[in-house]
Amino acid sequence: MLLSFHIENYKSILNVTIPLNYAEKKAPNGYKEMDLYPFIEENECRMVPVLAFYGANASGKSNIIKAFGLFIKIIRGKYYCENFEPNKIHNNENPIVFEIAFVNNGIKCSYTLKFNENEIVYENLKKENDNIILITKEKHIFDSITTDTYSFEKLESIYSVECMNSDNYFQTPFLKILAKNYAGLNSFVSNSYNFLSRNIEVYQSNNVPLTFSLEKLAKTNLDNSIQVAFDEMIPLLKKLDIDIIRMEIKQNEIKESTAIDFRKNHEFTRDIKTNKIKETQIKSFHKDINGNEVIFDFYDESIGTQRVASILCIVLSILKEGKILIIDELGNSLHPFLFVEIVRLFKDKRYNKNNAQLIFTTHNTDIMDDDMMRISELCVVEKTLKKGTILKRFSDYEGIRNITSFRKQYLEGRLSGIPYPYI
Repeated sequence: MLLSFHIENYKSILNVTIPLNYAEKKAPNGYKEMDLYPFIEENECRMVPVLAFYGANASGKSNIIKAFGLFIKIIRGKYYCENFEPNKIHNNENPIVFEIAFVNNGIKCSYTLKFNENEIVYENLKKENDNIILITKEKHIFDSITTDTYSFEKLESIYSVECMNSDNYFQTPFLKILAKNYAGLNSFVSNSYNFLSRNIEVYQSNNVPLTFSLEKLAKTNLDNSIQVAFDEMIPLLKKLDIDIIRMEIKQNEIKESTAIDFRKNHEFTRDIKTNKIKETQIKSFHKDINGNEVIFDFYDESIGTQRVASILCIVLSILKEGKILIIDELGNSLHPFLFVEIVRLFKDKRYNKNNAQLIFTTHNTDIMDDDMMRISELCVVEKTLKKGTILKRFSDYEGIRNITSFRKQYLEGRLSGIPYPYI
């Protein structure tokens, strides 16, 4: 469960913390009997299941999502110099800072990375308030993970050989090296890395190929079946008033000598392991006026229908595995009512049984009037010359309560974040 994410000196952001704590003073009366979560709990932490970012164009909303994405990219791989995109307006020489706080297996943890234009200059993994890994230019602390076999000197050697590149720059996180190459060394280190690298999924848009989404959902099933994934997704798709009654998928390997017709409404992907091209055809079935099935190529369906189906597969996989979904412009090409229902899945106790969380940007204000969101779950993002991108939750404003018409006050500019264009 994600507690917070802190960003410094990245793109338009000088210093911003994204809080996911439940910010109301007390729980609502009868909250245990409510159909929708006001908060989710773990280890006495009350966190929001949903966090929505609003604000004008160019306020920095997308940069928050990009920061999440870059952080996860470095964790899963390594740091590259081209990843260094500091705030250019202030032209400082400070490093970029990412710090994430989370609860994993009932333990409060935090992990921090700082990097400049050449390398990582600071790495810190904490368990509660104790340093498990601390690496700076001046000192290295590994006391909690040393053993008779892996002495401090041995860990120093691993760090020097496996984290440094040929120019002696620190570019691969020590956390990743220990968890991937020495998984049996320390369970806390391995569990922390697995949480960060596997439990947080970041998407720069809601335009995701359905084959990708289906494969993600299929991996949550025991038999890894695409058809089972279809069978899970279709009932929800039908509840959203989309008249597809069923779908089928067919995948074929393309021989190298075969000419590929990219004009077809098919997906062509290359398998990383076999290096072979795979053709995917997806068919959707409707009923005609006589009740007979009619076959459509799925990519002849509306853009909105395609995106809803794909997003539903991703959302279902996230909900089943209790992960964190972070996505930019979640509502693009979606009808407002469908958008509201997708967000509601994370609030609904029937579907979100594993403490999954959703973080997203949007310009769609319909969820503000739906009596679903609370003051801890709505943020306004603005950008100023002096402070760069700044963030305020509705809970930070005086006089804003859960019975307030959020949408009316936001659109009237009382909560800021509204442009005033004039052409």
